[in-house]
Parts: sequence; structure tokens; C-alpha cells
Amino acid sequence: MSLRDELNGYLRLPRNFFGISAPEVGKPDVGVLGVPYDLTSSYMPGCRFGPDAIRAATDSERSHSFPLTISESASSKGEPLAKLITLEDIGDLEVMGRLPETAMVDISEAAAKLASHESYLLFLGGDHFITYPLLKGLKRGRPGEYGVVYLDSHADLYEEYGGYSLSHATTLRRLIDKKIVSVEDVVAYDLRTALPEQREMLMKAQGIPSSPEEFSTKVAALANRVDNIYVSVDLDVLRPDLVHGVSHPESGGLDMGTLTSLLDKCFRTGKVRYADVTELNPLVDKAGLGGIAARDIVKSILTGFAFQKGLN
Repeated sequence: MSLRDELNGYLRLPRNFFGISAPEVGKPDVGVLGVPYDLTSSYMPGCRFGPDAIRAATDSERSHSFPLTISESASSKGEPLAKLITLEDIGDLEVMGRLPETAMVDISEAAAKLASHESYLLFLGGDHFITYPLLKGLKRGRPGEYGVVYLDSHADLYEEYGGYSLSHATTLRRLIDKKIVSVEDVVAYDLRTALPEQREMLMKAQGIPSSPEEFSTKVAALANRVDNIYVSVDLDVLRPDLVHGVSHPESGGLDMGTLTSLLDKCFRTGKVRYADVTELNPLVDKAGLGGIAARDIVKSILTGFAFQKGLN
């Protein structure tokens, strides 16, 4: 008997997401992968600690498995997520500190391997750079037409930033230029700090929704013309007074009720297969509000996956 066995029943249980169990056999309904990478952050480093901080928030004493009631949600049946889905925490990729050119190889390869399975996937960042190699790998592992819903205060459409083509500020440009996703198949919301020419690029393609209602219409149209939707949430889409722990805060932004409503509109289409939550920086999250916000976004995404499972 090991020393750990001696204390069976006394030790803290392993971390889990809202008490949702892994399946006894087979693949989970949802797999969660941490991508602790922030070498391309242009303002404050620290997002590499994001995945662990989100895990800690999702299994704290104040967390539970019931869906959020911040806003009306057609996805919520009032049942705990632990009864609706199974979940496997896959762990974190070993990419911390690597140059982006090498990190993206491993991130893409991991995503391609996971995409061959039927599980929904949630990725925890990390800075927003990770969305580019993740989608690159997912499309290789599961070919098809992809749409992207991009919820961010920034457009991330720079050709290069600070002299670097791989950056959290160039993510959407790389996805479009590398033809991983067509610019017509990007639905971006907020973008309150985007440069005029960046907004013009998206406006020429299909426009930028100016209200949740217009967003819902565009997401529904997107779902009709693509095979899979990838939803990417940058925490700085929220008002900075609601979420302190982000690396690049901007004035203005959404409240949590609006954001969770937007997420629900995405999952109502039944086409969301992948999602990420990025830019949580625990080093500046002094009051833990960023971790709480990330926790609730994760719960909304898991609720959406549970809703889609019920459609099948």
C-alpha cells in the first residue's frame, strides 16, 4: 500500500470541470485541452497560466454543474451538466516557452489527432495566437468547410505585429490568408478597437453584426454553408471592470449576459464542434474575476455542447 492509499478519503480529489465525469468506456462527449502558450503576447505575459487557473475556478467550492441563469437560454434544461455529458481533461500541451514557429507544429499536430474522433473539443489558452494552429490542425484532421465565430475586442487582422507574422494580433489574418477559413465565413462580434481598414476588410466580405439579433442571423446563415463552426472567445471582449485578468484590456465591451446569449445563439445551430477560451492572465487577476468569467464562459460552452448532443 502506497502512502497515498493510506490517506484515501482524506485527500483532495483530482481537479475536474464542474464534477463532470469521464466515460467509463469509449471517448467522452467533450475533451478539454490546455494550450499554455503566451510567447506572442504583445503587452503583458502570463496567459500561459490560464488553463490551470480555469481548472481551479471550475472545481472550486462555489462551482456547480447546473447551467448558468445569467440570461435566457434555450440550451438549458435545468439539469446538471454532470448528468448530460461526459468530459475528459486531456491535459496541457508541452509548448510553453517555445518559439511560435515550433510551437504551432505541435499544437497543429495535436489538434489533427484529436479531430479524428467524434468528441467535441474545448481548448483553453494561452494567448489568442493558439486559435490559428489549432484550426489548421483540426481542418487537416477533419476536412471540410469551416466557419469561425470570433468574439474579441480586437480584429487580430494585422499582416504582422512588431515585426512578427505569428502573433496573437495576426491570428484571423493568418487563418484567412492560409485559406483555412474564407473571410466570408467569419462572423466577428464587438471588435471595438479594430482599425478602420480591418473593419472594412470584414465589412466587404459580409459585414460586421451590430446587434445580437443581427449576429444571430449571420451565425444561422454561416451554419447553413459550412460543415463545422469554431467559436473563439477572447476574454477582453468583456468589459474590463468585469474581468480584470486579461493581458490586453480595452475600454467598453460586453457584459456576461450578452456574451452567454451570443454563445447560445451559436450552439442553437447545432454546428459548433470546437471552441476556445483565450487571454486569461492570472498574473494580473488579483481579485480572481477573470477566472470567474472564464469559468462561466466554459460552463456556457459545455451547456451548448450538451444541447447539441441532445439534438443527435
